[in-house]
This record gives sequence, structure tokens and C-alpha cells, in this order.
Amino acid sequence: MDEFRRLYLQLCKDHDTEPQESVLQQVKELGSSPKHGPSRLDLSTISLHVDTCAVLGKALSTDRSFSEIRLADCMLNEEGAKLLLHGLCSNTMVKNLDLKGNNLRGVGAESIGKLLKFNKSLRSVCLEWNSLGMFASSFTILCEGLGANHTLTVLDLRNNQITHDEAAEIAAALRKNETLRTLDLRWNNVGIVGGRELLSSLQQNRTLTKMELSGNNVPADTIKAIEQALSTNADRILLTSEYQDRTRMLTNEIDSIRKDRSMQVSDLLDRIDQQNENMSKTQRSSAHKIGRLQEALEERKSSFNSLAAKLKMTEAALALAEQKSHDLGELLTKSRQENNQSQVHHQAELMKEKEDRNAAEAKMRKDLGGVHDRNLQLESKVDELERRNRALQDQVFELKETVAHLNAQIKVTNTQSDERQQREQQKHKDAMKDAEHLRQQEVSRVRLEAEETERVLKDRIQKMEMHRMELEEEISRHKSSLVSEKSKYEEQMQQAKTRIKHDQQQRVTQLEERLRMEQMSKEELQNHSDHQSAQVTELQTKHTGAVMEIEGLKRKIEEINQELAGKNAEKMTAVEKVRLELNQQASKLEAEKLTNTELNERLEKVEKQLRDQNHRHREERRDLETEVTSLREQVRMKDAEINRIRDDEAQRARMLQSAINNYVGGATGGRS
Repeated sequence: MDEFRRLYLQLCKDHDTEPQESVLQQVKELGSSPKHGPSRLDLSTISLHVDTCAVLGKALSTDRSFSEIRLADCMLNEEGAKLLLHGLCSNTMVKNLDLKGNNLRGVGAESIGKLLKFNKSLRSVCLEWNSLGMFASSFTILCEGLGANHTLTVLDLRNNQITHDEAAEIAAALRKNETLRTLDLRWNNVGIVGGRELLSSLQQNRTLTKMELSGNNVPADTIKAIEQALSTNADRILLTSEYQDRTRMLTNEIDSIRKDRSMQVSDLLDRIDQQNENMSKTQRSSAHKIGRLQEALEERKSSFNSLAAKLKMTEAALALAEQKSHDLGELLTKSRQENNQSQVHHQAELMKEKEDRNAAEAKMRKDLGGVHDRNLQLESKVDELERRNRALQDQVFELKETVAHLNAQIKVTNTQSDERQQREQQKHKDAMKDAEHLRQQEVSRVRLEAEETERVLKDRIQKMEMHRMELEEEISRHKSSLVSEKSKYEEQMQQAKTRIKHDQQQRVTQLEERLRMEQMSKEELQNHSDHQSAQVTELQTKHTGAVMEIEGLKRKIEEINQELAGKNAEKMTAVEKVRLELNQQASKLEAEKLTNTELNERLEKVEKQLRDQNHRHREERRDLETEVTSLREQVRMKDAEINRIRDDEAQRARMLQSAINNYVGGATGGRS
């Protein structure tokens, strides 16, 4: 309201006119009211001069604040009304206009006609207590505007000096107008002819439902005929509104049914797609699990093969140790033979010394010194052989310990692999059971289990690889230790050989120096030789014990090989079990495929049901169309009945007109 007030003041300033205090007061009162939205501009009983009307017309041409304007009894002159109504032609907010009691005539009627022609928002116009019917040409322009209007529903033309000619113009406008519902023509001078024109216009106008004609000298039967026509129009409008409402409802129902059907179909398709996706995911996850299990089996096979290779390598090392022990045994036999040969040679020398004792004491002394040196050399050799035998026994014991350690490790790895396999089998069985029971509801859980199993398998694979690396490192350490020991033994053998040679040379020199002293120690030599023979027997017994121990080691190695064969057989049985489980999984997958086929069959059934529902929907639509056609037929029959009633009324009107004409003719003839 303040904006309208400022606009009004600005336009008054632009036109060099003084704003009317009464108008400003009224606008100010509207601005102080607490109402929101479009309001009412009431300038009734305020005398408006021409400049004020021009300013108000320009202000109202672009205003969107007022939906109702009251200008009753404002004493508007023709020029002021023209300027005011010209501004309202471009207004798009005003719905109700009251111009009662302003004595509008020719120019005002023309302005009202232009307003009705160009304004697109007016719904109700009150023109009571004016003189619009005084100039026929101006009223014709008003009626032309009424015929071209498509928004007006209420028109009040009371007390406007309308005669039968202007009533004929109104009738012509009503033939063109399709929106007017109420027309008030009370207290005019329409007369009989005007009433007939209005009655004839109602034959074409089908929207007018109320017309007031009291105080117009219109016959009662014409008024009755007009009322009947108006009632038929009201019935028609009611029927058409009901028909439109019903058609609107039916179309809304049909659209809702279509939407529901489309939503159901889309939901079914989404469910089918989701189930297919779930099935594909389960198949992919099961295939992935099977591949992981096969990879784990292959890795276990490779680990078992590596263990078998390690066992072969240990057997080869044991064979090398046996070979070394055999070589040492040959060395012992050679030493014994040398000892025996030395003993025989010594005995021979003793015999020669007995025979030649008196002849060559010096020679005997030399021979006895050599024998003594050789005995010492043999003793050193025997000591060395004993040390070597002990070293070989220590090596054999260490080899036994390594073999026992390897067997324990193999047993531990086998038990761990069996336990892991059992755990994996149990987990796989549990996962398959869960997948069977919760296949549609717990897909996310299956995914989590798959991820957990993948992580567990990865951890196990890493652990197996670490264990394999540790075993390989242990084997490499054993190999390096064996190689180092072999090199040490060879170096020791070479050193022993060099020492023996050096000792032999030294002892030869010592024997040559001690030959002279041997004659005095013959008995001691004999006792010492007996002692040496006892020691040789002991060495023989020790050698036989070492051979028995080596044979025991061989038997143990054979037992280990048998155990490995049993483990391989168990591994093959485990592989067969895994194959059986894979076959069971394949059968389960086939069962899932069968369930998929059943789901497809259900989908086909659902589609068939949808087709049946569509068929029923079409039949219902046909029924509705038949019902609509029947309603249209009923409307057509009522229209025909209404036309018949109109024809009857028209015929009655013609009969009344002929009777009136005859009466008027008889009266004029009697006067003449």
C-alpha cells in the first residue's frame, strides 16, 4: 500500500496536480490495516476530478495490490471515467469493479466496452444507476466488448435506461459470450420485444444461469420461458461439470492404476535383477573360493614335494656318511693288516735275531729299535683311528639328531597342514550352509565371510611360505655344515697323513737309535704285543658295533620313507576329499541354477498375471467408455428434450405474438 501511495504521489507530481486528501487518507487507512495479500480500494462517495482519474488510471495500470475497486457515487464525468477505465484495461489483478451511481453515458459505455474487451482478469462488474442505454451506438460498443470477453461471470445493469434495442444488442452479445453466469437487467425498459430477443439468445447461449428482468414490462410467460431456459442451462452446466468431474476422476484413477502397475512391474524387474546379481555374485565368490582352494592344494603339493626332496637330500647325506664310515672301516682293516704284517715281520725278525743272536747283536738291536718304532707308530695309528671312530660316531649321532629333528618338523608341518585343511574344510562347509540358508537375505554377510576367508588363506599362505623359507634355510645350513665338515675331515685326513709320514720318519730315526736298547725289553715287547692284540680285538668289536648302528640308521631311514609314503597317501586322501567337496559345491551350484529356473518360471507367471490384469484393465476401460458413451447419449437426449421444450416455447411465443398482433390489429380496427 505504501508503494501505491508513493506511486500516486509521484504521478501527481509528474502531472503537476495536487493529490486529493480524501484519496490519500483512504490509501493510508489501507496501509495501516493488518491484512496480507491483495486488498480492496474503496473510493465510494469521493468526488474524483479528471486529473485524479488520470493519475489513478496510470497507477492502476501496473498495480498488483488491489483485487477489488469500488468507485460508487464518485460523480465521475465522461472524461475522467475514460481515463480511469483506460488504465484498468492493462490491469491483471482486479477481479471486482463497482461503478454504481456515476451517471455514465456514451463515452463511459464505450470505455466500459473497451475495458471488457481488453481486460483479462475481471469477474464481476457493477454498473447500477447509470445512463448507459441513452446512446445506442455507445451501448453497441459495450455489448461488443461483452461478446468478446472470456472472463466476466457477473454483470449488473440495473437502472441504465435500456430499451428493447439495447436488449437486442445484449442478446447478440450473449450469443457470443461463453462465460457470463449472472445478468441483472432490473428496472429498465426492455419490453416485450427485448424479452423475446433475450429469450431467442438463450437458444444459443448455454452458460447463463441467472437473469433478473423485473420492472421491464416483460410478459410473465416470456419471463417463465426465460427462467426455463436458464434452468436448462443450469442443469446442462451441472451435468457437464459432473461429467467433467467424473471424467477427471476416471482419468486420475486410470493414471494412478497405470502408475501402480508400472511401479509393480519396475519393482519386480528390480527384484529379478537384484536376485540375478546376487546369484552371479555367489557363483563368482564360490568359483573364487574353489580357485583359492586349488591354489592352496597346489602349494601344499609343492611343499610336500620340497619336503620329499629335502628327505632325499638327507638320505644322500646319510649315504655319504655311510660311505665315509666304510672308508674309515677300510682304513681300519688296512691298519690291521699292516699291524699283522708288522707283527709277522717282527716275529720273523725275532726268529732271525734268535738264530743270529750270538753273531749280530748290533743288527738285532737295530731291528728291535725299528720294531719298537713301528709299534709306537702303530699305537699312534690306533689312537688316531680311535679318535676318527669317535668322530664318526659323533657325526652319526648328530646325523641321527638332525634326522629326528627333520622328522619332528615334518610331523609338525603335516599336523599343521592337516589341522589347517580341516579348519578350512569346516569353514567352507559352514560358509556353504550359511549361503544355502541365507542366500537371499545375507549377501553382505557372505561377502564378509569371503573376505575373511581370503584374508585367512592369504595369512596361511604367507605362513606356509615363511615355513618353507625356514625349512630351505635350515636345509641350506645343514648342507653348508655338511660341506664344511666334509672339508674339515678332508683337511684332517691330509694333516693326519702328513703327520703320519712325518712321525714315521721321526720314528724310523728313533728306531735306529733305539735298536740297541730293544734286546733288554723283549719280554716287555711280547707283553705289549699281547696288549695290542687285545686292543685290536676291542677295535674290531667297536667296528662291528658301528656297523650295527649304521644298519639301524638304515632301518630308521626306511621307516621314515614308509612314514612319508603314508603321509603321501593321506595327502592323496585329503585331495580326494577336497575334490568331493568341490563336486558337492558344483551340485549345490546346479541346485542354485534350478532355483534360478524356478524364479524365472515364477517371473513368467507374474508376467502372465500382469497381462491378465492389463486385459482386465482394458475391459474395465471399455466398460467405462461404454458408460461414458451412455452418459453422452443421455446428455444428447436431454439436449434434444431441451430443444423440444424450446421449440414448444418458441411456438407458444409465436402463438402469443400472433394473438397479440391480432389483438392489437383488432383494437386499432375498432378505434378506426
